[in-house]
Amino acid sequence: MPSQPSPQLWRGRTAGGLLALVLGLVVGIPVALALGLVLLVLGAVAGAVALIGWLIGVAAAWVWFWIQRSRSVPYPFGTPEPVSRRARRIALSGLYLSLAPRAIGGIARLAGWLLAPLALLVSLVGVVLPRWRARPYLAVFTLPALLRKVVGLGHRRGLLRDGQDAVIVPYDDFLARAFPLIKDVLDWWDDPARGDDYTPTPGLPDVPAGLLGLPLGPSPDPLGQPGIAAGAMRRRTIRTLRELLLSQREIDDLCDPDLDDRPDTALVRLVQVDAPDGRRWIAQFASTRTWHPRAGAAPNDLTADLVIGGDERPTVTRAAIEALRRAGVRSGEPVCLAGFSLGGMIAAQVATAAVDEGYTVSHLLVAGSPLGRIPVPDSTAVLALEHVLDPVPRVEGRENPLRTEGGRPFLTVKARPPLAVGFKIGALHASTAYADTAAAVEESPPDVRVATLLAELAPFLRGAQRIHDRSAVRPGLPPRPSVPLYLHSTVQEGITRGTLRQTVRRLPGVIAVDVYQSRSGFATTILWNADILVRVLDPWLVAAGRTAVYRGLLSLLARRRAVGIHLRLQARETPGITWEATLQRLSDGRWREAVDITVDDRADPSDVARLFPGGTAPVVVIHPPDAFAPVLDVAFQRASSD
Repeated sequence: MPSQPSPQLWRGRTAGGLLALVLGLVVGIPVALALGLVLLVLGAVAGAVALIGWLIGVAAAWVWFWIQRSRSVPYPFGTPEPVSRRARRIALSGLYLSLAPRAIGGIARLAGWLLAPLALLVSLVGVVLPRWRARPYLAVFTLPALLRKVVGLGHRRGLLRDGQDAVIVPYDDFLARAFPLIKDVLDWWDDPARGDDYTPTPGLPDVPAGLLGLPLGPSPDPLGQPGIAAGAMRRRTIRTLRELLLSQREIDDLCDPDLDDRPDTALVRLVQVDAPDGRRWIAQFASTRTWHPRAGAAPNDLTADLVIGGDERPTVTRAAIEALRRAGVRSGEPVCLAGFSLGGMIAAQVATAAVDEGYTVSHLLVAGSPLGRIPVPDSTAVLALEHVLDPVPRVEGRENPLRTEGGRPFLTVKARPPLAVGFKIGALHASTAYADTAAAVEESPPDVRVATLLAELAPFLRGAQRIHDRSAVRPGLPPRPSVPLYLHSTVQEGITRGTLRQTVRRLPGVIAVDVYQSRSGFATTILWNADILVRVLDPWLVAAGRTAVYRGLLSLLARRRAVGIHLRLQARETPGITWEATLQRLSDGRWREAVDITVDDRADPSDVARLFPGGTAPVVVIHPPDAFAPVLDVAFQRASSD
């Protein structure tokens, strides 16, 4: 460590120091004045620009206000007269929400022409440098051709590595190999004969010990392993379209078993429906789980999006077809394919490929998926759900086809879900939001043709069901992060998810807790989730019993600018019953809580009747704005103590 210099006595300014001071004043004062004038001019220019921007904003707010007044149903929300700053923000927020998807659709239509010269230049470079050579060379003036060019260049540069056969195994087998502790706890949870307290199975493979090469003792907290509560929530039945979209959120999250925001696998969910007139099948596919530019272990990623856009068959589509084959789907058995976002695009590709494989794909059900450029067989009836402000169905620059004659119908239902002021546009592209829309369509079909199609889908949602989850992994590639770049924000108020998780685990009767972000569809669409395994469900069914968890989740929502919160509960003493709710804020400040109760074949009817005397139908509860206000204002207390 360097020694500290000895203190010195000040002996006054020397002649050289005095000369330097005078020169500094002579030179520094004019320079400082010049810099001040420059800054003054820049400030004036910035002020003028800000004033012009403010005037444009005021004008845009008034124009949008008058446009909204001319509509019979103002959307996305009613716009007040923009005479105040808050009212103008409401108007401009509505304008942004309305323009964003239209702008994306317009850009997609022009992309082929706008980027064609660049693609042609790359083609010419490829004549000399083979690494930049990719087809097509001339046919790049359409969006699909341009995407084929991009995919080809990606292959040349070591990116977009796709199209190989996936490794497909039952999801439980994948867990047993990659996350044996999670699988062991889930086996205990599903087996009432193993007692009320979990004890690890002797000889359980110790993955950390194998990776580190160290002798390790038993896990000090096996029930604290991330992913246990989320993995236990797998449903065993799908009875409505709403449940189908809630199942979508579930399978998307199961792609990341240990919840480290690095998806490990894609999930294909197959529902076998046994009925007196024969078997039927529902095949459901996961949405985009990682937006990393490099392909990873999970084949439902950005690479798959681009490859499908380039009219090629990605790994995840090949895996879906192979999963149908291994499940034992026979020729002639009706199959309904379903998916959200990328999952819907995969389903459309599978519908075409399955016909060639001899399968009978009778129906296709998608939500938030761009299908305008993906051919669907005439023998398949299609029901597509779209939110009018969702930009994803517009990314290919073409509307879904309308087919009512010359084959099975292709019907698109465009819906307008409720939005709060300041809502992120990504909230419209979330499977839970589409679940609400699916419930509304089921309750009141907007057209007789939609009602007819729903009646055709009803047999898939009845009878005895068995769900088979399959894991699909690209061989030889590591897991990739969900997003390539993380921007962390910090605030004084709020609670971290780690603190919230530890706090909830301290509540009496709580066994395991997972608090995590669910990314579905958009990389920026974040839904905060809390999955909780408890011993007894009764105390949690009282609103006050779960309010504390809502407070913590809302704190996370504010920290990460998420779109909503989701809470799920299962109890050891009442297997087969899952209580879940999604909470979002309305434009008037109130909170909308959508509650779903799932009952499967393990549930005791007497427990269901006792816990839910009013029935198990989905309900919506509206809470006042201050319903989940903190009990103690920690930030105020800190300020007061200072």
